[in-house]
Amino acid sequence: MKFIITQPNLFRGLSITEKIIGRNLTLPILQNILVSCEKNKGCVRLCSTNLEIGVEVLIPAKIEQEGSITIPARLFLGLVQNLPDEKVEVSEKNNTILVQCKNYKANIKGEPAGEFPLIPSAAASDVIRVKNDALRLGISSVISCASPLDVKPEITGIYTQFQKRDMCFAATDSFRLAEKKILTDTKNTHQVNVIIPKRTGEAILRVFEGAEQTLHVQTNENQLFIQNVPQDSSLPHVRLVSRVIAGEYPNYEQIIPTTFSTTVEVSRDEIVSHIKSASLFSLKVNEVRIQTNPAKQELGIESRDQECGNHSSTIPCLVQGKEVGFVFNYTYLLDGIQNIPSATIVMKCNEATTPVLITSPEGDGFRYVVMPIKT
Repeated sequence: MKFIITQPNLFRGLSITEKIIGRNLTLPILQNILVSCEKNKGCVRLCSTNLEIGVEVLIPAKIEQEGSITIPARLFLGLVQNLPDEKVEVSEKNNTILVQCKNYKANIKGEPAGEFPLIPSAAASDVIRVKNDALRLGISSVISCASPLDVKPEITGIYTQFQKRDMCFAATDSFRLAEKKILTDTKNTHQVNVIIPKRTGEAILRVFEGAEQTLHVQTNENQLFIQNVPQDSSLPHVRLVSRVIAGEYPNYEQIIPTTFSTTVEVSRDEIVSHIKSASLFSLKVNEVRIQTNPAKQELGIESRDQECGNHSSTIPCLVQGKEVGFVFNYTYLLDGIQNIPSATIVMKCNEATTPVLITSPEGDGFRYVVMPIKT
């Protein structure tokens, strides 16, 4: 194998494939990146996998000799990262690659490509076209709410609905629920619902950061396929493959309250600042108490730790309805509030033990439901 490629292109491709690699002591070859090339394609193929997620990147290069090998990912990336912005020549002999660039020369020992797991290709199926920034926004808005426990596998992922005119993302861990709806510019004739594993969601956010605007999505019963569609031939072509979670996602709509006795509109930045201050004095279960005061048009925030001390503060706000107090896990509150980009947030509630709905007054498609802590 022998090819010539620019340092920026090789570094970009290695950076993308390295993003899903983790420690795997039982299969050390998964710490490697598969490097292969074919003359008639005019590009180098870089692949990585953790057996749940696979990534393939095609980057343009001058192919002088076909071949393939697997190389330790972080060592190869670290070397290429420190090379100058010049042409890089990579050649392989006896399972060792020689990397040459201007005044640099290095040998890296690899392993045969035949031992590397295959990354599946998408079967012929309908393609869903989505905007990269919209897909990443939907995932990032809800991913923190996916359950970390495998007791109910369906809620360990992100429930994603690709509809004709919009996409809907939802995640819950039974204590809070986040939903993000995003209108799309393109009309998709193919509609599908899929549960994307949380780790896959995290990989999508990393792998497609800065990728081309349009992504092609395909699914089947067991797998999800996402690839970018670069208009510029000099840009890398990226394809991600992942398993999907089998099963039926819970009907979460039934737990979202629709009528409320109290509504609060408050500055987003102010309430975030007050909650963070109160969190310094919270107990081990992250308790923070929030009290509405319609008479004074303010929100009270309190926390207490018998060993450290206590905290109390008030925030001017608009309160409609009756006085009510809640105890929340402050991390759950912040996860929802900080995903709202508007200057103010709206909190709608009923009793001290019932779910609270947090949204934007601007109607940005984000809804967050959080359960109070029972005291």
